[in-house]
Parts: sequence; C-alpha cells; structure tokens
Amino acid sequence: MIHVLKLGGGAGNDHTATLNNLAARIRGGERWVLVHGASDAANRLGEQVGYPAQTLTTPGGHSSRYTDARTIEIFGQAVGGLNQLMSAQLASQGVNAVGLAGPNVIRAHRKTAIRAIVNGRQIIVRDDYTGTISEVNATLLNTLLEAGMTPVVAPIAMGDEYERLNVDGDLVAANIAHAIGADALVILSNVPGLMRDLNDPTSLVTGFALSEYERYEALAGGRMKKKMMAAQVAQVARTILADSRVENPLDTALAGGGTQITRDAIGVI
Repeated sequence: MIHVLKLGGGAGNDHTATLNNLAARIRGGERWVLVHGASDAANRLGEQVGYPAQTLTTPGGHSSRYTDARTIEIFGQAVGGLNQLMSAQLASQGVNAVGLAGPNVIRAHRKTAIRAIVNGRQIIVRDDYTGTISEVNATLLNTLLEAGMTPVVAPIAMGDEYERLNVDGDLVAANIAHAIGADALVILSNVPGLMRDLNDPTSLVTGFALSEYERYEALAGGRMKKKMMAAQVAQVARTILADSRVENPLDTALAGGGTQITRDAIGVI
C-alpha cells in the first residue's frame, strides 16, 4: 500500500509528532510520499527581507499567495530550506528520505490572467507566477518508492517556459496521489477536519462519499476549500482531512479520525 501525506505550512503547525509517527510507520514497512506546504516559512522570510506576502482572493472565494517575480524567489528559498529540514528530521529517525524541492516532480501551466477581488472590485492580475498543475513525474516517485526511499515533495513546479511556479500544496498532494494510484491521501492541518461551525468542536463532519461532494463543499471556507477540492482531484479510495495537533496524528486519522471522504458510497454522517 502507498499513502500520500500533506502537511500544512501555515502558522501554528508543529509537525514533530506527525514526523515521528510517519517515521515509525515507514520503519514498519509502509510506503509514503510526503508533501509539505511552506506558507508560514515564506511569510516569515518575506518579512525579514522587507517584502511581505500579499494574498489574492478569487471571485469564487479561493485564496492564494500573490507570487510576483520577487515573491517566487523568496518562496523558492523558503520552500527549499523547509524541504531540507523535513528530510533531515526523517533521516534522523532511520528513514531514507529524498528531498525534492526543485521543480522536477510537478509540471504546471502558468496562470497568465487571474481574476481577483480587491477592495470590492474585480481586477485582472497578469504578473503572477502561480500555476495550474498539468503533470506529475510518477515514474520518478515510483522508482524512489520501489527502492525503499521516501520522497519529500515541495509545492513548486516547472512551467512551460521552464520557469518556477508556486502551486498549491494540497493539490500537489492530490495530483500525486492520483498519479501513483495511492490507497489514501491524508491532509493534516491545525483544524480537526471539515466543520459545520468553526466555533463548535462537536460540529465535525466525520465522513461522506464523493458523490455527496457538492452538498458538503458548501460548508468549506478559506483553505478548507482547497482541501475539499483535493479529494475530488485525488479520486483515491479515501481522503482524510484531519488534525495534526493530536498525539500520533497519522494513526488517529487512519483509524477513522477527522473527516473521511470516500470514493465509494458510505453512510453519510
């Protein structure tokens, strides 16, 4: 069995427990691809160099980093450093981790015209270096997995003009899961999963089938929209949106924790 894990890169995410849990499962014989975000690391580096991050929000409510030419340089540095750090943490626990921070895993088409809402008005942004994922190098990933290695993939892609592009980490993980035929996609962040009410911890949606996607997608706001979209893209037997802040987060998620989104019909909860 092959699993894909996406670790959120936002502020407040401490991945020590998750990486420990992941390493234990890999040492036990499981095969995993790790994809990580880098938003907080990039934000902090941007502040340090005097070029703070900006956000674009589409008319549909999806938010993303505004990535102009200077920002893609900052993002590339931040994502590379974090990729090395996570690979080293896994290696320290006996995992043969291979950091893939260069755009040699993901190809993407650059978004040349992005519609965004600024001050209540719709504008067109044309200088952005973000991309829509078009291809995954599944051959490389499968070769590494078969050799007993654990790929650690950063959310940066190569464009059609061989330029670096910022791509969404949740969708990177989803496209990888689909391309390599993963058994499960686990997306961990600093929320318990899909919530009916963010202020009510008992309002967690514990599970639904992809056939019910539109019904539950309406509950998603902010970054949860992309995580829900990832389940649609991955089309794997099980996508799990779960909390990274619990003890042994992977064990908990795979045992039924968080929001379990299944490809086949289940009893809706």
